[in-house]
Amino acid sequence: MSRAPAASAERRLRAELVDVCRRLHDRDLIGAGEGNVTCRAGADRFLVTPSGVRKGDLRPADLLVVNGRGEVVRGAGRPSTELRMHLAAYAARPDAGAAVHAHPVTAVALTVAGVPPPDDLVPEAAVTLGPIAVARFAVPGTDEVPASLAALWAGHDVFLLARHGALALGRTADEAFDRIETLERVARIAIAARAAGACEPLPPGLIDRVLAAAGRPPRRRG
Repeated sequence: MSRAPAASAERRLRAELVDVCRRLHDRDLIGAGEGNVTCRAGADRFLVTPSGVRKGDLRPADLLVVNGRGEVVRGAGRPSTELRMHLAAYAARPDAGAAVHAHPVTAVALTVAGVPPPDDLVPEAAVTLGPIAVARFAVPGTDEVPASLAALWAGHDVFLLARHGALALGRTADEAFDRIETLERVARIAIAARAAGACEPLPPGLIDRVLAAAGRPPRRRG
């Protein structure tokens, strides 16, 4: 790819990531300097949000470019403290083009309460989220976080980090954002259903029918 098309593609990616950050903030999925968003930007190149800044106020020029070792190639400031988690995701999942880490309040509350992940309650959970992996608690910003996810990358696009937050992978930043937003909405349904009396999952057979109607393969079980 020549320099001009590559620069144009990077500008588009920067705009997409900043827009996702704004939507995360506007929908109360992050607060203060929380959260981080990344995407692939070329061979051994990734765009990443900077650490310790309000993501809702970011400009495209604020994003950093790092390589697969986490070294800053272009930009000022420090990359996200959870960059190691993102790079581990890309190394394990070549199909992932972007990753969004947020702190959705209701979804995180389910991990504090020890409630199962809400991936089988309503059709949109089955189709948009798929099976949700729950990672054990790990100290944020340390190597414990990617280590807690190492055995979970295959077969999952959405990950709940116990007492911490959530991570969603996608082909694009928009797709990863949609998964985070849907996770929080379904978690709210789970809380409301429990308050109303019962929170029963869809039977596996019905989940497979929902997936088939959406053109998706059945879930692997066992």
